[in-house]
Amino acid sequence: MKKFLAAFATVIAISGVAPAVAAPAVDPQVGAAVRSMFESMKYRELMTATVAQMEASLPQNIRTGAAAAIDNDPKLDAAAKQAKLAELEKAIPRISAAIRSVFADPALIEEMLDAMVPLYANTYTLEEVRQMNAFYQSPIGQKMLATTPKLMGESMAISNQIVAPRINKLMQSLTQDSAKK
Repeated sequence: MKKFLAAFATVIAISGVAPAVAAPAVDPQVGAAVRSMFESMKYRELMTATVAQMEASLPQNIRTGAAAAIDNDPKLDAAAKQAKLAELEKAIPRISAAIRSVFADPALIEEMLDAMVPLYANTYTLEEVRQMNAFYQSPIGQKMLATTPKLMGESMAISNQIVAPRINKLMQSLTQDSAKK
């Protein structure tokens, strides 16, 4: 299980999470417009819903990834694989709870919003932010915002169905290559 946790941490580390760097200065007027747009976008609620969907799928995602790693380990015979899978099932609630505790931090979403203001403020002009804000306040903008969490969840499931077999094939190949050495 320690190997799984190390692998999980490695995946998180290489998945595009960059170390924090100082945000460039933001024009206060553009920053205020971005915050207003975030409110129109109901971005806080969107992020909360997205985190909730991630949390709901967490046990199955952990199970799927770890089970594939166990099944593809050539060093394990059938009995050892069964034992590792049983150990995994016992550990999933603890692992899920630990990850959920990160998402449960009430400051998490506020910190993410604060960190995204410079991204938007330095990408869009004040007028562009105002135009996007007007869109998000419109009926179609509100519909888009209301359906985004569902669409994101379904898109993620579709992506996982397409990517998972490729990752499993890659893992088998890497495992076989390391067994040959």
